Amino acid sequence: MLTYSNLPILPVKVMGSHGTPGWMWSFRDAIADGTAGSADFEEAMTDAAKLAILDMTEAGADIISDGEMFRADFTWNFHEHVTGLEPIEFNRKLGYPGPDQLDTFRCIAPLDVPNGYGLKREVEFLKSRTDKPFVIGLQSPATQVFRIDPGDVYQNKAELAWAMVPYFNIELKKAVAAGAQHVQFDEPAFWTMPGGYEEWVDLFNACVDGLDQATIEAHLCFGNFRGRPATADRRYRPLAPHFSNMKADVINMEFANRGMNEADLFAEFGGDKILCAGVIDVKGRSLEPVEVVADRIRTLLKYVPADKLWLAPDCGFSQTVRWLAVKKLHHLVLAARMVREEIGR
Repeated sequence: MLTYSNLPILPVKVMGSHGTPGWMWSFRDAIADGTAGSADFEEAMTDAAKLAILDMTEAGADIISDGEMFRADFTWNFHEHVTGLEPIEFNRKLGYPGPDQLDTFRCIAPLDVPNGYGLKREVEFLKSRTDKPFVIGLQSPATQVFRIDPGDVYQNKAELAWAMVPYFNIELKKAVAAGAQHVQFDEPAFWTMPGGYEEWVDLFNACVDGLDQATIEAHLCFGNFRGRPATADRRYRPLAPHFSNMKADVINMEFANRGMNEADLFAEFGGDKILCAGVIDVKGRSLEPVEVVADRIRTLLKYVPADKLWLAPDCGFSQTVRWLAVKKLHHLVLAARMVREEIGR
């Protein structure tokens, strides 16, 4: 259910994660070497979340988040809530992370998430800090098990993913009960399910089943680990015919990093859903001029009505230095305002 009634035309939405303040890296090191305690780190995460909200509000974003600062890391944080796993020590530790370092955990017992993933806490924090609309994201089961070796407990990663569905559904419902009006399903691994796109859509729909009082957004991207995509085949067309079967109000797709490729796709397959389009390249180290971002928006408007188009970065800013993330968000807001004036809205 679309829960928004007062957004401007071409609203600017953050993806979730924000550029990490430099001092957070010092706290991570201090936790690792024992010179800082858990209370110190809790204070640092809280301060970072307040700062992210301030950055996004000052930039003029219409839908914000807490920067996902309480998670500290997109992958490790979620897995730390799951029991039945053990870390895997990589055979190769030198050089860049690669495909031989994909599995970071091994399943040693049936999975459980006894205390949830912490979304309720994030919702309560955001409600206490801002009156602006906000989004709460959760990494998908397919993405979580992308990093897990099934071991001898499950037959394959698909069985692992389905085993996690009940915990995801419960977590999202708790977030909505706590006051979240907009939940986001973060999915850079939609292409990995053995049953193909049909199975992935079934998995998605099972996770969001019963979430009738919130805007549901499916964030479909191709990964952004250390500023690099997870796959070389970055196409949405194979999945697009299945959009109509997804229980989603908003489909979120990256375009900037792909040279606006497939900008026409949503006209054919989007139906009555909203397109949240990535028009800021978070994998690029340079700052796009406002006019460049505005031109990306104009390209999308050739195929998508203005009242069905939201604007966002391609992915989260967690892999982007904070000063650049802030500037990129400012340029996105300025570009949106420029195009709004051009279309008289």
